[in-house]
Amino acid sequence: MNFEESLQQLMEDCPGARASAIVDPDGIPVVVTPRDGSLETLGAELATILRDLAESAREFQHGRLEQCSVFAGDATIVLTTIASGYFLLVVVGRDGMAGKCRFLSRLASERLHSEFI
Repeated sequence: MNFEESLQQLMEDCPGARASAIVDPDGIPVVVTPRDGSLETLGAELATILRDLAESAREFQHGRLEQCSVFAGDATIVLTTIASGYFLLVVVGRDGMAGKCRFLSRLASERLHSEFI
C-alpha cells in the first residue's frame, strides 16, 4: 500500500476526518489527502511546535513523543509521530470521532514506520 492509499484508508475509517497528510521534519508535506494548500501550511506550522514538544519530552526524560492533539474551534488536529521527525497529521471535524482517529493514526504510523527508517 502506498502513502496515498494509506491516507485514503485512514480517512475512510475515521468518521469526520476532513484531511490528512504525511509531513517531513521540515514541515513539507510528503503527501496530502485531499490536496489542500491550507493543510500544507498547517503542517509546516505544526512541525515547529512538534519539534519543540519532542525536544522537551527528551529534555525532561519523558521518552519519545508519540502523539499530540490540538483542539481548535471546529476541529481536532491529531499529530502522530512516524519516524525520524516525520509525522502523520489528521484533521477531524468536531462532529467526528477524534478518539477513534487517534487510535487509527497510531496503527497507521506503525504500518508506515518501516518506510521511513
